[in-house]
Amino acid sequence: MNLRVFYFLILFLMTSNSYVFAQQNLSLKDCLSLARGNNPKLIQLKTSIEQSQVGVTSAYSSYYPSINLSSSYRINESSSGERRDNYSTSIGVSSPLYQGGNIRAGVKIAKAKVEIAEENYRQGEDEVILSVKEAFFRILQKQEQIALSEDVLKRRKEDLVLIRLKYEAGRESSPAVKEAEASLLQAEYDKTQAEEDLSLAKIELNFLLGRPRRAEVSLRYEDEDIKFPSLDRLIEEAKTQRPDIRSQRVDTEVLKAQVTQAKSNYFPKISLSSSYGWQGSEFMDQQGSWSVGISLSLPIFEGFSRKAKVEEITLSLRNQNARIFELEQQIEEEIEQAWVSWELAEKTIEVNDKTLQASREMYQLTKLQYEQGLTSYFFLQQKESDLTNAENRYVNALYNLRVSIARLEKVWGRRS
Repeated sequence: MNLRVFYFLILFLMTSNSYVFAQQNLSLKDCLSLARGNNPKLIQLKTSIEQSQVGVTSAYSSYYPSINLSSSYRINESSSGERRDNYSTSIGVSSPLYQGGNIRAGVKIAKAKVEIAEENYRQGEDEVILSVKEAFFRILQKQEQIALSEDVLKRRKEDLVLIRLKYEAGRESSPAVKEAEASLLQAEYDKTQAEEDLSLAKIELNFLLGRPRRAEVSLRYEDEDIKFPSLDRLIEEAKTQRPDIRSQRVDTEVLKAQVTQAKSNYFPKISLSSSYGWQGSEFMDQQGSWSVGISLSLPIFEGFSRKAKVEEITLSLRNQNARIFELEQQIEEEIEQAWVSWELAEKTIEVNDKTLQASREMYQLTKLQYEQGLTSYFFLQQKESDLTNAENRYVNALYNLRVSIARLEKVWGRRS
């Protein structure tokens, strides 16, 4: 294939793939999937799980015997000047038979650390999921505000034309025209601000998804019918399935295993050893010998260090139980607050929806009256401002409702 043709083919494939990627509409599920695979924080937490799994292998290694091979060469010379060479080679095997439960407790601790790393990942994942949802909904909010600002601009331009016509006919004052022009400029500023906020929200979402900061973001949203169980059931489930409480309970098991390790020093340690060696004054003429033995070690007195260690861990275990109780209370409080926020957000959206409908009808009526000369510009401007505020409040209430649901799911421990 011609080199130039090959180059253009590669360039076409790269640009076409970029175009397809830029044009894709990401759903909330798509964003969460990208975050799970590419978010830097979650990548680090996954690595921590792998590291803790290596610790399990290391802990199990204490069950296996150790094998050592050694070889030496020495020159001995007596006071009379007699010189003698000595060659030796040996291979030895040693294996622990009983360590007072220390090895078994070490394996249990290593496995518990894997569980803790997994729960830490779940907790980090829950935090990233909430951040992604907030950024996702913020983008929708800013897009809706931009669409709203465009409607406000169109509305105020039409009002300005009407006011100028009345001013030219001598039926309106100059201050009214200037006020209408200022309102139009404010609408243009609000649109620009919403566009800048949208750009920042897209950058935030790209960072969370592990994408380039300026990567094109195109979203699609599908409403989900989410039904929460009762408040009491939410609290009950959160106390069993949230990763932070699960991690604390695994920490309790770690402390119990550490108590076992500390108490193992009260028991004798038994190990088996065996070796076979060769020794002689000539390298090729060495005599072999072997040995097998069993050893027992029992610590008698270590300056009360063993007792202090057991007491220290026992006190830590007591503090751990208090921390779990405190965390359970914190979970109850977080769910209560999230529940109230969600209920208020649902009621707020209903109130703002009715207010928006009423403000829209009132503005249309007042504009018609103004066109017919039945009311002043002051009332028209007031009703237009009321409509704009009602539209903004509805958009913000919709965002707050979506975020309150996401936050309630997070403190509940629900997997998305």
